[in-house]
Amino acid sequence: MPEILIVEDNLLNLTAEADLLKSFGYKPKKAKNGLEALEILNKTNFDLVLLDMELPKMNGLELLQRIKINPETQSIKVVAVTGYSDPESKEKFLKAGCYAVLAKPINFGDFGLQVESFLTTADS
Repeated sequence: MPEILIVEDNLLNLTAEADLLKSFGYKPKKAKNGLEALEILNKTNFDLVLLDMELPKMNGLELLQRIKINPETQSIKVVAVTGYSDPESKEKFLKAGCYAVLAKPINFGDFGLQVESFLTTADS
């Protein structure tokens, strides 16, 4: 079973994303901020990180940079889950190393299929 980490400071969003993933058979781990996410990333090998870009203590871009410079975590697919879904923001997140960008609010009907496609699609 793929390992998925959700990094989200909004408890409602965190719970909704985790519950959706559980309904598809995943067992996601959760972090409420970037520092907590780094601690968890040091203990478990993840296949996918769903990353809110507006976080306390360390924003999503800083966490993404730390994931991508660490040889132990740099191959993890990181998907930005953000309210900043304008073309400029999407381009900024992709250039910074995100695999994809999901706009908030999450489309619950598509979420499971999107996550599955992130996990099964090979990097180009």
